[in-house]
Amino acid sequence: MKSEAERSVLAFVNSDYADTPYDKWAADTGVQPHLLVSETVFPQYQHVPGAVSVPGYLHGGDAERAALDLAERMPPGAVIARMESDLLRAARLRELLGVPGQDYASTLAFRDKVHMKNLVRRSGLEVPEFAPVRVAFDLFGFVREHGYPVVVKPAFGSGSTGTQVLRGPADLARLLTEGLPEHAEVERFVEGQMYVVDGLVAAGEPVALFASRYLNDCLSFHDGIYLGSAQLTRDHPLTDRLIGYARKVLDALPTPECTTFHLEVFHTPDDRLVLCEIASRTGGALTAPAIRAATGFNLDEQWFRAQVAPQTLTDAGVHGVAPGQSAGWVVFYPERGTLAALPKDPPPFVVEERLRATVGTAYQGGVKSAHYLAAYVLTGADDHEVERNAQELARWYAAGVRWTGLPGEDGPAALN
Repeated sequence: MKSEAERSVLAFVNSDYADTPYDKWAADTGVQPHLLVSETVFPQYQHVPGAVSVPGYLHGGDAERAALDLAERMPPGAVIARMESDLLRAARLRELLGVPGQDYASTLAFRDKVHMKNLVRRSGLEVPEFAPVRVAFDLFGFVREHGYPVVVKPAFGSGSTGTQVLRGPADLARLLTEGLPEHAEVERFVEGQMYVVDGLVAAGEPVALFASRYLNDCLSFHDGIYLGSAQLTRDHPLTDRLIGYARKVLDALPTPECTTFHLEVFHTPDDRLVLCEIASRTGGALTAPAIRAATGFNLDEQWFRAQVAPQTLTDAGVHGVAPGQSAGWVVFYPERGTLAALPKDPPPFVVEERLRATVGTAYQGGVKSAHYLAAYVLTGADDHEVERNAQELARWYAAGVRWTGLPGEDGPAALN
């Protein structure tokens, strides 16, 4: 019989309930989840026993104090964190409490893009030329050596926040005027299609891996363009190669015994695979729901079970999507104006819809790839059909969404 500590699970929560219904996942496991939830998403969790709203969740130490207080009263057998911004503090808490799971050194290797690329390059895999940027001279020197274009991003960033492509001196001057991102990294721009491998590592082995490709790119939110993804079926010529590449990247890093992962890799016009980055968490937007729509495999639920009740883990062994059964997702971003209406009745290939927007609310445009207004999971026979359906969905959305107060409109003054 499990002890009280083994039955208790502490989770940092800043994700939608639809993504992490921990109470439902734990129902048949014999564990009791205690959730420290950000104020922003707490209304979605207030019905869950053991859920506590934490003001100042991201900053100020309130979540850390609440975690230590809870751990003193109810020592956890596991500490769970799904969101990128929670991974380091969850790792440190595990070390403080002596709880198994991903430690701080492993987490840092997946969070710090400079450290990550150093480790991957030592393994013999190709990464872009890169360098840390601590002062402006670092950036000047890199551009002088490698030329334009270059990419500047926060080394600890997520969701493409703060990522900028510099294509010439004017872009560089603008960035320096605005100020460098904290702990910035610069790297050479890589031409090529961005592919993704998402998966689950359990008991130290990758047990489920899924390859996909982006529709548009991760900086689409800057321009108000939709971002999407389409799963590759097993018979796609790149699926096995991408999955094999992901295994090599995981081997190059101090990969924990249990984690989901999200790997982004460039496939260049001359047929090379070049690392973009990898994270030890589930991909954003509707990555997990799209995988579930294509395969029936619930990536996040199996990740949760692998940590708290491994005996309930599904016998995975899932590698890619079966031919004829692809799926994907599309997200749409806010404009700089007031939302007047959202479209209704999506096309029949849409199998899941999530609306975060509120009609009548003023928005300031896209700020992060994960901060979308509306998101949809869609199906198709393969990635090409999913892409065609995504284009049709974009036309449907554009015809139905309405904004007021957009810059340049006559009438009420546009938002700043």
